[in-house]
Amino acid sequence: MKKVLISGLNTYLGRRASCYLQTKDFHVTGLVRNLSIFNKIVKEKVTAKLFELDLLRKGPAYDNFQISDLNFGIYFTQVPSLDNDIQLQLELLGLRNFVEICKRSGNDRVIYVARLMDEHFLDPVRNLLEALRVQYTIVVKSSVIGKESVLNRIFGKLAKKQTIFYWNWVASLKFHPLPLLDVYRWLREMPWENNFISEVIYLGGHEEVTFRSLFYQFLSSTSSSQKREIGVNKFFAKLLLSRFNDINKEDIDEFRRVLYYEKNVDNSTWQKVQTFEFTPLKAYVSMDT
Repeated sequence: MKKVLISGLNTYLGRRASCYLQTKDFHVTGLVRNLSIFNKIVKEKVTAKLFELDLLRKGPAYDNFQISDLNFGIYFTQVPSLDNDIQLQLELLGLRNFVEICKRSGNDRVIYVARLMDEHFLDPVRNLLEALRVQYTIVVKSSVIGKESVLNRIFGKLAKKQTIFYWNWVASLKFHPLPLLDVYRWLREMPWENNFISEVIYLGGHEEVTFRSLFYQFLSSTSSSQKREIGVNKFFAKLLLSRFNDINKEDIDEFRRVLYYEKNVDNSTWQKVQTFEFTPLKAYVSMDT
């Protein structure tokens, strides 16, 4: 059985990892800043063993924490954006303290999971991991789909409307989304102990889809009503997305980052070492909405 420590549970990827990363052969311990708030936010059954510990403010909980026989740590990028200097410094502080805990637990193997939007801002992260002399791998992943992901939240808002206003550039944009639960299965199956050390590797979805086709896959799983489509320009698309559909600013900002940074990534580095079968998108959308 592998023992794994995870951090970044305030993020979507980390939060659901506390529910789905653990299996009978993969024991997961998670670190959360405020356990009571976390338990109120999480709507699914948590399977990981959680500890309340603040990686930004050391205290007794941090000083006394240790896991025996730790195999490796997984750190999910915690801050909204690495291109903001203040957020970057917070990220580096949390990562530094996470690495210290892993070393204290007898293992210096760390997997840092970043997003495509972080791709050009990872040098400080890599420099820190090099300076700390750990066996690291940086994983840069495509956007995920799944229950409560930003794409699912936006699609859910749109699905409630009879008329869909869209900007054709967005609707026809192609990308390779990742089924969320496949990410956790992939993390479990990769042979981290002896591979990808001091490397940056990429993880992208297997299928190429447009945002329009993915939305209608979502719609077929959640609603049977027919929709009327009206094409509008960029200005009105932005205005109507927020006001007409009642989508909050944070989701819109994250959706814009998806639009700007998403691309087809090369999975060949890890595929040379480990085969992996992705869940077909159509089946996954029906399963995790």
